[in-house]
Amino acid sequence: MKFVDYYGDDRLRHKIVYNRNSYSECVYCGAKADTREHVPSKVFLDKPYPDNLGIVPACFKCNNSFSKDELFLSILIEKLKRKHFGQKYVFSNETTERLNKNKKLVNEIETIINNNNINECGETIKRILFKLAIGHAVFEVSEGYCAKEGTVHYKFLNDVSDEEFENFTTPFIINDHLLPEIGSRAYERIMIVDVDLASVDGKEQRKRTTLALLNWVDVQKSKYVYTCYKFEDEIIVKMIINEFLLAKVILVVDDIL
Repeated sequence: MKFVDYYGDDRLRHKIVYNRNSYSECVYCGAKADTREHVPSKVFLDKPYPDNLGIVPACFKCNNSFSKDELFLSILIEKLKRKHFGQKYVFSNETTERLNKNKKLVNEIETIINNNNINECGETIKRILFKLAIGHAVFEVSEGYCAKEGTVHYKFLNDVSDEEFENFTTPFIINDHLLPEIGSRAYERIMIVDVDLASVDGKEQRKRTTLALLNWVDVQKSKYVYTCYKFEDEIIVKMIINEFLLAKVILVVDDIL
């Protein structure tokens, strides 16, 4: 993962960049930030962790209030992936360590899976995905701070068709949309490519065009990738966690100044 610094408006810096030597505000609630929050949380990654993980300001309460549910979601994904792929899916050393340290939680998750009660965990899953989306949005496009409204959609890989997966992983085309806040990290993710488009009627005629695409951010290979961009008054955040959970979060945002 390439770390990109924030070069935007200094009036926004305290809401986007954590600095222990100056005042910062929690991206989730707006209170004074006294800790830094990794986006994504390390519980979704393996050691050795990337040394350039994104960081946003967070208060101690928000930083810790999500920890148990994040661990739950991380283990749930691992267990569902093992059930889907069988023994050919091998847990990493980091996952094995988490499973051994949290046997009571593992037993609860196995019971949920065996009883086909995944839907009962829906609100917990959505809460964590919404939280992750806020962190990515603030870090990438300098907006989404303290977002309260939005929708969360997710599917596990066993319920995703090949066509759905292809559509989901297609980069955002941003030609006709406004650019984000000047200095936002999203500028480093934009790619300009020339492509040939076949005519709709199926004839051999081709049209050459230029597309502005937003690249995915590969946080850690096979473990976590995401992308996000602001489209009018919404920020769309897409995440693929452990190559098994596909999530799309739409944040409704206002001007954060």
